[in-house]
Amino acid sequence: MSQILMILLISLLVLVHEAGHFMAARMCGIRVTRFGIGMPIGPSWKLFRWKNTDFYLHAFLFGGYVSFPEDTQKEDEENGEEVLPSDSPELYENKTIAQKLFVVSAGVLMNIVFAFVLVIFCAIFYHKLPTSNQNIFVDSFATKISSNINTSGIQKGDK
Repeated sequence: MSQILMILLISLLVLVHEAGHFMAARMCGIRVTRFGIGMPIGPSWKLFRWKNTDFYLHAFLFGGYVSFPEDTQKEDEENGEEVLPSDSPELYENKTIAQKLFVVSAGVLMNIVFAFVLVIFCAIFYHKLPTSNQNIFVDSFATKISSNINTSGIQKGDK
């Protein structure tokens, strides 16, 4: 059960990260053709289509991606979908360096915002903020006799 929970938590972090890239791209006027959670290995399910973006869930939940028209141009041609001209303002490659930097860094920024919101949520739920004060008590040593810990003067029960 704990392995399944860990996979779901990592998938949540990936979802938040990729959502950051997606939202930044949309804010900069970049077309996003696909948004996927998981890697396209094994079964894949197309969940829905929204504003020229196909949303996918893949069985292999580790990872995720946001695809731009440059990434899927050959597949779009084969499927008869609209292919943007090379000078289109909706293409990632035609954006300014600042916009590209924003899109690339938005995943990490979104993870930072998510961590902050999570800490605030936990503080509200538990009615206290996490602190950096920690009391560590030495219960026993699990080292060899010749270890540096034995010559440091630390004794069992020290704080």
